[in-house]
Amino acid sequence: MTEKVKSISNPLTIIAIFAALAEINATVSIGLVDKELQQTFIWFVILFPTLLIVLFFVTLNYNTKVIYAPSDYKTDESFQKMFLPGIKPDKEINYDKDIIKKTIQELGIQKQTNQHNFDISNEVQFLFAMRYNIEKEIRRIFNKFFDEDRTKPVLLLLPKFVELGLISQSQHKVIRNLYSIASPAIHGEEQKLTFAEIEFAKQISPGIIEELKKIG
Repeated sequence: MTEKVKSISNPLTIIAIFAALAEINATVSIGLVDKELQQTFIWFVILFPTLLIVLFFVTLNYNTKVIYAPSDYKTDESFQKMFLPGIKPDKEINYDKDIIKKTIQELGIQKQTNQHNFDISNEVQFLFAMRYNIEKEIRRIFNKFFDEDRTKPVLLLLPKFVELGLISQSQHKVIRNLYSIASPAIHGEEQKLTFAEIEFAKQISPGIIEELKKIG
């Protein structure tokens, strides 16, 4: 029974609980109030919910978005459009040439005609490619075998693979280790990695990626 009770997830639920508790408390307390104050208290019990309803509908009319939690929105794009209506999603901005041109001018960036020359070591490039290929295969497998939320982090999907027997516990552990090695490099902290960790990734990851490709 208790597992069916959902947690409080948005302001609307809090408002409803507060109103209900206030009315219950007022009804119980009315008999304990001095007779001289009972008439005033009764008017309070009558007017309070009325005021609450009026304020609720005023909020609903002028500022609807504040009564919903982020989890109430189906997608991140819906949430972004509600709170930032004047800003396009990143994927739209990327294709808007005028916005790109304006941003370059505002930042004082000189237009580059030559090939981009990013300062990325071979080790970081390898670790990025490794993680990309592992995640690509995990997403492919998940989309094939599961009809669930596809936005979950990859590491949260792996236990489901183990449950179905798609990968072994050992493979699960190795993939987690490879992810922990790749993460510092991808986030610009490759100095935290040791030579042994990088060599481990180079030796193990090709085989793991091939095994993932065979699934499905």
